[in-house]
Amino acid sequence: MINSLFLLKGLQGNLRLKRDSLEQIQLKKLKALIRHAYKNVRYYRGLFDSAGLKPDDIQTLSDIRFIPITEKSALRKLNLEEKTAANTDLRDCLKVFTSGSTGMPTHVYFTRYDHLMIDMVYLRSFLVNGLRFRDKRAFILDPHSFETKRCWYHRLGLAAYENISCFTGAGEQMEALRRIQPDLIHGYPSSLALIALRMLEKGIKDVKPRLVSTSAELLHQKQRERINAAFGISLYDRYAARECGNIAWECDRHDGYHINIDTAVVEIVRDGKPAGYGETGDVIVTNLHSYGMPFIRYRIGDIGSVSDRACSCGVEMPLMRTVEGRDEDFIILKDGRLMSPMMVTGTLDYVPGIRQFRVVQESMDVIDVFLAKGDGFAPGAVDKAQESLREIFGSGVELRCSAVEDIPRESNGKVRAVVSKVFVRD
Repeated sequence: MINSLFLLKGLQGNLRLKRDSLEQIQLKKLKALIRHAYKNVRYYRGLFDSAGLKPDDIQTLSDIRFIPITEKSALRKLNLEEKTAANTDLRDCLKVFTSGSTGMPTHVYFTRYDHLMIDMVYLRSFLVNGLRFRDKRAFILDPHSFETKRCWYHRLGLAAYENISCFTGAGEQMEALRRIQPDLIHGYPSSLALIALRMLEKGIKDVKPRLVSTSAELLHQKQRERINAAFGISLYDRYAARECGNIAWECDRHDGYHINIDTAVVEIVRDGKPAGYGETGDVIVTNLHSYGMPFIRYRIGDIGSVSDRACSCGVEMPLMRTVEGRDEDFIILKDGRLMSPMMVTGTLDYVPGIRQFRVVQESMDVIDVFLAKGDGFAPGAVDKAQESLREIFGSGVELRCSAVEDIPRESNGKVRAVVSKVFVRD
């Protein structure tokens, strides 16, 4: 408990620092992690040696670009001894499971200190947006990710929480929220959007949280509008990954996502070079608190961009402008164009009578569109969706639109609105 409070106090203090002070912290941590990885992790020692690099070659933040990017597929092929630190007892580490879009479970190991740091960074993003320690919380997530440990302060009524499975129906989830009456609701955008739709349709207004937070899926505008309308407040979205924890978060200005540069290095890379401000590219992350299994210049599999603007809230952490989705969620057209999932969801968001949807690119020639029927659904909705998508995809692809009763969740409880089976990461 003392360690948690000490870490949290330091992290909250960082929010008041100037940008140059934050970058000094970032550089100090980066150098320490690189020295550790080179000395203790066989994979990174080989990576540095093959590139002709030594840890002392990294003297500035911009020097990080000389380190080769690590792909998920490369780490997945390694045995545990090659990618974990030789000076770390894995039996004393916390093992986190992540499968993502690959469907292939991968284990990530965190030292207890690093996992505590990840938890405190998450908590900081909640506290800065108004969470109080006495607030009751409800989490609507994959049951495998539930926190089940109860601490002494829970028995005192502090930080009390209840878990709700994302696999139960929206009606059951809504009734659970009515029973719990939480101050904070956190969950996947797809889950909260369906609950919000049910509340709006039935005129339910007795669930009144102080905070609503989403993460783990791409949040599109219609979902945000629906959730805000149902709960009567503005939700806060967060950008995170199992390998890195909370990477960036929205404040009450909703003008982008503050990047936690005191615990991570985030780069946007396009065609192997740093992308310009506002230019989209691959998100490359270095988790500065990953000593058990380091993640250095790790291609996380998302597409995003950063902003050159300063947030009016006063926090000088840089802003991630957009997260447009996972790279395998981009539709690839025959003419070589990449169609952002945000463009696809924005096209279907306003087709009336559709509760939820999934767009699956089966091949360069075929795209399947599944439309979950909601209140007010009419057969013409299928034609309207096909017509709207035809405008952005053109005539060179077969669109197969169909109405369905429900969109099934993946094994991790998430729903990807746009999926491309064509995308291949080298």
